[in-house]
Formats: sequence, C-alpha cells, structure tokens
Amino acid sequence: MPYRILLVEPDSAAATAVAEALTDADHRVATVESFADAIKLSEPDAPDLLIAALRLGAFNGLHLLLRVRAHDADLPVIILGEPDDFSGDIERFGGRFVAKPIDLSSLRNIVWDCLAGRVPRQTQDGRTWPRKPTHLAATVHDEAARVVELSYGGVRLELAEPPKADDGALDIKLPSLGLSVRAVTRWSRLAAGGSWWCGAEVALPTTDATRTWRRIVDSVN
Repeated sequence: MPYRILLVEPDSAAATAVAEALTDADHRVATVESFADAIKLSEPDAPDLLIAALRLGAFNGLHLLLRVRAHDADLPVIILGEPDDFSGDIERFGGRFVAKPIDLSSLRNIVWDCLAGRVPRQTQDGRTWPRKPTHLAATVHDEAARVVELSYGGVRLELAEPPKADDGALDIKLPSLGLSVRAVTRWSRLAAGGSWWCGAEVALPTTDATRTWRRIVDSVN
C-alpha cells in the first residue's frame, strides 16, 4: 500500500516538481497551498507524512508543525525553506528541515528515511484519500451531470436519473479538464430533491494513467 503524503507549498513550480518526484517514487501526494487547507485535509484523515513550506503567508510551516503535534505526536514532518529560515524549534518539535533549492533525489531519500519501518495508515471509513469536493460540470453518456467529489480512486456524481449502464460502466466527460474517463458504478442512491448520487471507480489500467489521474485530483481546488 502506498504512503500518503500531504504537501503544503504555495509556490506552484516547486509544488509540481516535488509532487512529481514523490509520485514517481510510488507515493500518493496531495498538494495544497495554504495553512488552512492543510488543516482541513490533515486533521480528519491524517497522512503518513507532512511536507510543508516554512513560508505560508500569515502562518508558517512551524505553526503547522505545532498544530499537528497537538493531535499527532508521531507524524513525520519535513519543513522546506531558505537556508536562513532554519529554526531549532523545527527539530525540537520533531521536524526535519530541507533547504531550498530542493535537491529532489536527496528529498526522496529523506522521505524514505522518515517512513522507514512504518505501516501506511488506513483512511477513515475505507475511503480513498484525498477526497476533493468540487463542482465540475460533466456528462455521463452525454447526459448532463455534476462531479461533487474526486479521489485517487474515483468520482462521486450527481445525476438527474439513475446511472444507465447494464454492466455499471460509465463514460464520463469533464469538459473543464479536457478529459474523458471510463468508470464503474460502485453504488447509487436517491438524494433529496429527486436527483441521484453515484459513486464510481475510475478505470486506471496502467501506472502512467494512475499517476496522471492523481495529479489531476491534486490540481483541483
């Protein structure tokens, strides 16, 4: 089972480089830009490792480390910053500091060192982490629909009618992402107001397809 890493980095270029390097090492990486978004994602469903930029605007990576320690004394944390950003408090509260510009090969080794001997954490309720609420317009078999949640494993849809596919297979188009995917219905139920909720598992036949889908999920705000 892959380890789940939460990356908090407002610099999009740095975030992309780090996320790709760690995804290529078969980790699951969720990327957010702010302190607030990191709290929303980490507290209800803690990752296996937190990587955070020190400079996060009004709050910083050390604040995030202290917040994490209040409810998770054992979570490995890596703080990224300029060489002058180092503080002894990072190490005092169990974090590791990596100076920018980041050597990606060295960072991968540090990540493996932080995770060595650890069993990947199970997500709550067996859900596929991370889960990204969204409001993406979609079509399912050319019928209008709405994507209300994306995850590494699939999508949750809102439909006007029950999903129509004898074998459970759905052809989903996401125009705003320029993407079409094939998915398999895992559950559906009538929702308030007469619409239908549907959970579907996205078909990811290759490792490259899996990595591409994860990056798409991470990019959705």
